Amino acid sequence: MFRSLRVRIALSHALVLIVILVALGVTLQFLLARTLDRSITDQLRASAGGVAEHITEVGHPVPPPDSDIPSDAAIQLAVFTPDRMLVGEHAETPPWLQAGEPVSDVVVGGQRVRVVTAPVTVGGATVAWVVAGRSTLAEDDLVHRVRTLLLAGSLLAVLASLAAGWWLAGRAVRPVERAYQARAAFAADASHELRTPLTFIRQGVEVLAAHEPALGDQVLDEVDYLARLSQRLLLLARAEGAPALTLEPIRVDAPIRQAAERSERALGLHLDIQDVDGLTATADTTALEIALDAVFENVSRHGGGSATVRARRDDDEIVIDVADTGPGLAADLHARAFDRFFRADPSRARETGGAGLGLALARAWIDAQHGCVSLGPTPGGGLTVSIGLPAADRT
Repeated sequence: MFRSLRVRIALSHALVLIVILVALGVTLQFLLARTLDRSITDQLRASAGGVAEHITEVGHPVPPPDSDIPSDAAIQLAVFTPDRMLVGEHAETPPWLQAGEPVSDVVVGGQRVRVVTAPVTVGGATVAWVVAGRSTLAEDDLVHRVRTLLLAGSLLAVLASLAAGWWLAGRAVRPVERAYQARAAFAADASHELRTPLTFIRQGVEVLAAHEPALGDQVLDEVDYLARLSQRLLLLARAEGAPALTLEPIRVDAPIRQAAERSERALGLHLDIQDVDGLTATADTTALEIALDAVFENVSRHGGGSATVRARRDDDEIVIDVADTGPGLAADLHARAFDRFFRADPSRARETGGAGLGLALARAWIDAQHGCVSLGPTPGGGLTVSIGLPAADRT
């Protein structure tokens, strides 16, 4: 139980970090790509603007000047007349450098190329078009490298987060685990230690009962109540202490009939066993019988003394339904019925001899077998306890 809690805490820690890293990574990459993209466009516009100023000075289209500046070597420039005729040497102008949209991208040789077209006006009339373009390979490569570094860094950060989360979760869970184990150990030790004095007291009270039957019987009832309570506490502590169970495919009809026969003989119950054959669950035979004993005892005390027991297949579960004929239980109390020492009618608790541990004990042993227990109304009146166990052949 605590190991799975530790895993969930560590995974939650890593998940939060992943969300943060993804958000930061996407934002950073978007801002970087947008900044570089705008820088390319501004650079091309500046180059085209220089040529446009020169044309404005001379008053007619002229070819772009040759540039020997290294930073401008990657920028291609061309001048076109208003009717889109190239001005200058055709051999020196690449075919993709054509006047068009103010800003556009073309793919040349697998590379993205940014092309900027700027009009040149003299006296209110367009006398030429200046086109500037260059590859965006360097910027695209930079964005790709940043993305790779972000992914690698995020992966390392997540792994480190998992390790740190596992360690921190272990430190956080350890006090709770120690407290839980101490509580279970206390219940087990107290229940165990109560056995001997209770046995001694009973023997003494039996002697007293021989001389004072009324008083003796009354005290014996109290001793029996304490003995049953200590036994339930011991079983509950063992169940919640992650007992070593042997989970294997078993036919559920055998433990059902064994527990029913034992309860009928000891508690005077009337149990109608129906449709329990042919179903196989992954469970522990002894643990299932203990859980059924607790449910049948609840039927004896609060369920009218009789019940119908059925088993059925429900998807990947084998469900055992114990439907009693008692007064039932309000729907809003179904969840609380599994709490320790819960009594729907506290005034009648001692009357029936119940300590409010039966359903809590049943749930503890079924949980230990990776099953579940739930309550529901019985058609016609009463309460139905449903025990679900993993089917042996589930997919």
